[in-house]
Amino acid sequence: MSYKPSIIVLISGNGTNLQAIIDSVNNNSLYANVVAVVSHKECNGLQRAEKANIPSVLLTTNNEERHVYDTRLAKLVKTYNPDIVVLAGWMRILTNNFISQFDNIINLHPALPKTFVGTNCIEKAYNAFQSGKIKYTGVMVHHVIEEVDGGKVIATSKVPIHQNDSLKDLSDRLRSIEKGVLLQGIQSCISEIISQNIDNRLKSVINGKVRDYHDIGYDLMLFNHSDRQSAFDRQICNIPGKGKLLNYISCWWMNQTQHIIPNHIKYYNDHILIAQKTTPFKIEVVIRGYITGSTKTSLWTHYNKGSREYCGISFPDGLVKNQKLDEPVITPTTKGEVDIPVSRQQIVDMGYMTKNEVDFVFERAMNLFKYGQRKASERGLILVDTKMEFGKKDDGSIILIDELFTCDSSRFWMQDTYQQRFDNGQEPQRLDKDAVRNYIRTLCDPYNEPIPEVPVDKIQSVKKCYENLYVQLSEDNICDDFYNYKSEQYYIDDYFNNYHDATAVIIAGSTSDQKHVDKLQNALKSSQVYSTAYVSSAHKSTKDVLRIIQKYQDRRIVWITVAGRSNALSGVIAANTSKPVIACPPFKDKMDMFTNINSTLQMPSKVPVMTILEPGNVALAVNRIFAL
Repeated sequence: MSYKPSIIVLISGNGTNLQAIIDSVNNNSLYANVVAVVSHKECNGLQRAEKANIPSVLLTTNNEERHVYDTRLAKLVKTYNPDIVVLAGWMRILTNNFISQFDNIINLHPALPKTFVGTNCIEKAYNAFQSGKIKYTGVMVHHVIEEVDGGKVIATSKVPIHQNDSLKDLSDRLRSIEKGVLLQGIQSCISEIISQNIDNRLKSVINGKVRDYHDIGYDLMLFNHSDRQSAFDRQICNIPGKGKLLNYISCWWMNQTQHIIPNHIKYYNDHILIAQKTTPFKIEVVIRGYITGSTKTSLWTHYNKGSREYCGISFPDGLVKNQKLDEPVITPTTKGEVDIPVSRQQIVDMGYMTKNEVDFVFERAMNLFKYGQRKASERGLILVDTKMEFGKKDDGSIILIDELFTCDSSRFWMQDTYQQRFDNGQEPQRLDKDAVRNYIRTLCDPYNEPIPEVPVDKIQSVKKCYENLYVQLSEDNICDDFYNYKSEQYYIDDYFNNYHDATAVIIAGSTSDQKHVDKLQNALKSSQVYSTAYVSSAHKSTKDVLRIIQKYQDRRIVWITVAGRSNALSGVIAANTSKPVIACPPFKDKMDMFTNINSTLQMPSKVPVMTILEPGNVALAVNRIFAL
């Protein structure tokens, strides 16, 4: 789903152009949301906004200088965080105090570029025609800069002036086309903003060898496990369904090992993982239970060349390839373009980790590996070796990240045939991605020559390997719709709607409270608190309120109520939940507050409600509650 830009409209009059914008948004001609309408005086346009359930704000002037008013106006508009500010009949010239605060301010002006500026432009054009200076006029939409009507033109249309025209005839002709030009200009801005948003999103997506990932806010990362198969430091083919299998295998192991160390999983479904954001250590913790391998960094390669020390660990003479070690060993490498084997002490000396961090990580990694070996043995497998990664949260705690005991990160052998094959000098029966790798090796130098197309039977063989490992470990079956995926946005919505921890749930008593709800949500988002909002009246739809309460009973949340006069909403929620309740009533002014505050403050016994009037203070309070 594309990003939907937000629009604020500034008006001064009847609001016919505003109505055109509202209608176009409602019928999806404009892909945007009108988040507020603002006027400096009472006018019919504000009533149009209220009728459309759009927050309407009257911000009158106090006989102050223009730049003082514009500072107040900018402060108000910024609370809505608009992508576009549209001047649709706004009869005030804006100063730089306002203009400098927003990237996209556009204005509808009843004249062509570089002709007439300021006010009374239709009359100016009419008089110019009468004196024989022009034959036509027009309408334009332009970006607003400090030079009056001098910004970059977005859309324009010419209008002829006829010999027998009255000033009213010309005005009517211009107004008959200005709505279309205004909508054209707005659509142009919307398209540009959506394009920029997509570009920024793509730039923020990091493409790994087999996974793509990006920040989704609230200290969360989304990992999209692809079907890409990697070997020889590059992609070699796609294995259909691999992404989900890899994700499920890793998450199965991580769920099994939380008693050893917490991990980064927040949510997983199909090929998508949403995880706790951390600062990863730039060290891969490689653990080996057997002496084997054929790559440059493998233990057997070094040992077979005569080296008896590797990563600071000494090995005796007489070891044979694929032999089980007396005890598993940790042979870490740096994590980068080139993996460099390092010793425990070198990790500390080179500043990758402190001694305490190394001690903690190595101990937990060894415990994980031994647990994995036992569990694999119960499933008829040998966990030969693996790599793990760890990260540090903002609070300094260390957790397991990346993946755990998958075919990509680990080597598995079949247990029932290992000893006989080892005694006979044969290679173990493997459960990894070697079918494709071995095929490629027979045809080319995979590090320096083009990779040949991989036959379907080899691809299916590797896919079967992933499927067998998943079924063997989880003891689940792979059903017919196992590989049916949904859009990435579906998983994000599913997570936040149903699983996200530390959520502020806002319930407003009426749609007319939307402006206040928007302020609350903006303040919460600035404090990195996810929020969701409902509209439900304690008086008119009590069952619906209770249904919403029930939905969140098992979640870590704070309730925020938005209700003013006769505030039953706060009490109903507080009486039916064990979660904290904050009331933030939307008063119009101090008189409204003094008149109606008691309905919020006076609660029955054992019905605790905290009352906070400023949205910013609500966000601070919610953050402190979640920090307890």
